[in-house]
Amino acid sequence: MNHTRFKEQLVRDKAWLKQLYENQSITNLKQLIRSASDKQLDTLIRFFHYLSNGVIKMHKKNFDALEKRHILYLRKSFESKVALKKLISGERSEKLKKILKIANILSLLLYTLFNDSEN
Repeated sequence: MNHTRFKEQLVRDKAWLKQLYENQSITNLKQLIRSASDKQLDTLIRFFHYLSNGVIKMHKKNFDALEKRHILYLRKSFESKVALKKLISGERSEKLKKILKIANILSLLLYTLFNDSEN
């Protein structure tokens, strides 16, 4: 997928992504994720892919706040193109499982989308 198409998806799902970013309750956050459309889940998965590959830069303070296990999980689950394609074309339940596993750090991951680009 080219970057222009991905940007279009981000714009399309901006309101939903903003809700994820701003949500303080893990219960509400998980409900937002479970009730998302497949397209919204795919956008979030692609975001994680680009973040894992350094195409989207994460703020240093947020990266430093992540535990090593979160970084390893992001890389293992979303970094490779093969894993991305498999996940995007796979079952909804698998998408939800992967995303819900890191629901508690979504605000750190999504910070870059809704704040200036200073590191």
